[in-house]
Amino acid sequence: MKILCALLTVSLSLGLAATAAVAEEAMEAKITYEEHVKPILRQHCFSCHNQSEKKGGLALDTFAATMIGGSSGEVVLPTELDSSRLWSLVNHDESPEMPPSSPKLEETKLTAIRQWIEGGAPENSGSIVVKPKKTNLALSGPVTTGKPEGPAAMPEGLFRQPVVYTDRAQAVTAVTASPWAPLFAVAGQQQILLYHADDGRLLGVLPYPEGIAQEIRFSRNGELLVAGGGHDAQAGTVAVYSVKTGKRIMKVGDELDVVLAADINDTHTRIALGGPNRVVRVYDTADGQLLYEITKHTEWIYAVEFDPTGVLLATADRNGSLFVWEAQTGREYLSLDGHKEAAINSISWRSDGNVLASCGEDGQIIWWEMVDGKNVKSFAAHAGGATDVQYLHDGRLVSIGRDGVTKLWKADGTLEREFEKLPDIGLEAAVSHDGKRVVGGDWTGQVVLFNGEDGSRIAELKPNPITLEMRIEHAQAHAAQVVAAVQQANQTKEAAVAQANDMAAQFAQANQAMQAADAAMKQAQAAVEIGKQQAADAAAALKGAEEALAAAQVKVQPATDANGAAGKMLADNQAALKTAADSATAIKANLTKLQQAQQQAEAALAEAAMAAKQTADQAAAAKQAADEAEAARAEAEKQRDEAAEDQKEAKQQVLDEQT
Repeated sequence: MKILCALLTVSLSLGLAATAAVAEEAMEAKITYEEHVKPILRQHCFSCHNQSEKKGGLALDTFAATMIGGSSGEVVLPTELDSSRLWSLVNHDESPEMPPSSPKLEETKLTAIRQWIEGGAPENSGSIVVKPKKTNLALSGPVTTGKPEGPAAMPEGLFRQPVVYTDRAQAVTAVTASPWAPLFAVAGQQQILLYHADDGRLLGVLPYPEGIAQEIRFSRNGELLVAGGGHDAQAGTVAVYSVKTGKRIMKVGDELDVVLAADINDTHTRIALGGPNRVVRVYDTADGQLLYEITKHTEWIYAVEFDPTGVLLATADRNGSLFVWEAQTGREYLSLDGHKEAAINSISWRSDGNVLASCGEDGQIIWWEMVDGKNVKSFAAHAGGATDVQYLHDGRLVSIGRDGVTKLWKADGTLEREFEKLPDIGLEAAVSHDGKRVVGGDWTGQVVLFNGEDGSRIAELKPNPITLEMRIEHAQAHAAQVVAAVQQANQTKEAAVAQANDMAAQFAQANQAMQAADAAMKQAQAAVEIGKQQAADAAAALKGAEEALAAAQVKVQPATDANGAAGKMLADNQAALKTAADSATAIKANLTKLQQAQQQAEAALAEAAMAAKQTADQAAAAKQAADEAEAARAEAEKQRDEAAEDQKEAKQQVLDEQT
C-alpha cells in the first residue's frame, strides 16, 4: 500500500487523466471489471488483496475472486449498490475506510465503481448482465439469530387431516423443536405433524408429497420449517414452509436419491443439503439456483448445519468425516477428526457458534471449538452408538442412542437426567425452547413427550395420527359411553336416594324407639327409687317389730318366773312368741325378696323396657311385704297386749288363790 501511495504521488496527473478517460468511456459503453474497475483496484488495492496475500480472506486481482468475496462474505452484489460492501468501504460509508491511511478515491474512480456495480458488475464487454434476483418475500426479514421481537411463530388454523394414515407407524426419521415457541415437528409418511409442546395436541399437518422427510429443521427465528427427504434411490428435494400458515414457500434441489440432511442459514438466503450422493449442495433461496458444491466427502452425508451466525457450515458423513466450511464460498475451514471412522449421525451448534457438538456410532459426544478445531471435551453418551444430539439455548444438550434412552446433559457435559427407555433403538431427540419438554423417538415409530423437569411421561406424538373421520367415530363412541355412564350414574343415584330414604325412615324409627326406651328407663329409675324407699320403710318396720318382740319377751319372762302355776299360760305365751318369731322370719324373707327385687331393678336398667315391668312387679311385691310387715307388727302388739292381760289375770288369780 505504501508503494501504491508513492506511485500515486509520482503519477497523479497520469492517473487523473486515465481515470477521466475511463469515466468518459463509461458514459458511452458498458462499465466492466476488466476494462474499467480492475485498473483502479490494481492501483489502490492489489498490494493487500491478491491471490498470494488475501487480507481478510479477500482477493480482488481476478473477477472470480472479487465476486466470491472474503471472510465476511460477498463484497459485490450486482445491481445492489447499498448492499455491496466494496462500495461502502471505498466510499467511506463504513469502516475500515479504503484504501487505508489514504484520502478518499477521486470522484471519477468512485463513479466508475458505482456504475459497474449498478450495471450488474459484468466481467468484460462480452459478459451478459444477469438481471437482479427478486427477493422471495416469504423468506425475507426480519430474520435474526435470536428471539423474534414479536410473538414466536405458531400454527394458525392449519388443516389437521393426515395425508396418510397407517395402522403402524414407521421408524421415526426426523423430530425437531421450534427455537422460540412451544412447538414440535415430527416427520411421517408424506407429511409433517406439528404438535403443541405443552400437552401434545396436534396443531397442524404439512403435506410432503415427495415421500418421507429425513430431516426437518426450524429456521433460527422459528418462522420457517425446512424439510429434506424424498424416495430412496429415486429422488430428493428440500421444501420450505411457513410455520404460521403452513403454506409451502419454495422447493430447491433435484437429487437422484433421497436428501438425508438439510438446513437454512440465519438470513434465509441459503439452503444446504446432502445425502447418499456424497455431495453437499448450497442453493440461493432467491431464485433456487445452485451456488456451489462440496465434493470432499467419500460417504453418505448424514448431517448438514449452518452455524447460528451463518458464517460457517458443518457437514458430516457415515465414514466419520467432519468438516467445517466457509458458508459463503464453500472453502474448507476445518477438518475435525475424532470419531475413529465411525459414522457421525448428528451435529449441533451451540447458540454462540463457538462450539460444535457431534455424535456417532462410537457412542461418543464430542465438542469442537472453532478457533483451531480442537476437541475440547468428549464423553461416552450411549452404549452401542449415539444417533442424535441437539443444543439448548442455555448450553445444555439432549441426546438419544441405540440404547433407547433419551438423556439431558448439563452445560458442562455431566448427565442431568435420563428418561424412560423406549421400546427399540432410539433415533431422534429434541427439546423445547424453554427446556421443559423433551421428545424421544425410536425405530418402532413411537415418539414420546416427556416432562423435562421431572422425567414423567406426558403424551405420545404420533407420526401417523388418526384421520378426522376416525376422530369423529371415536368421539361418537366416547359420547355414547359418556351417555351410558350418565344413565348408569342416574340409576345409581336413584337407588342411592331410595336407600337413603329407607335409612332415614329406619333412623326415625330407631330414634323413636330410643326415645321410648329412654322414657322407660326413666320410669324404671323412678320405680327403683320408690322400691328403695319401700324397702327402707319395710326394714324400719321389721326393726320396730324386733324391738317390740324383745320388749314382750322381757315382760313375759318375769311372769313365767313368778308363777310356775301359770305354765299353761306360759306355754301359750311361748306359742305366741313362736308365732311372733315365725312372723319375724317371714318379715326377713320378705326383706330378702325386696333386696332381690332391688338388684333385679338395677339390672333392668340395661334392659330398658323389661326392667320397667319387672321393677313395677317388684315394687308391688315390696308394697305387699311392707303391708304384711305392718300386719305382723300389729299382731305382735296385739299379742303383747294379750300377754300383758294374761299376766294381769295370772297375778289376779295368784292373789285370789292366796286370799
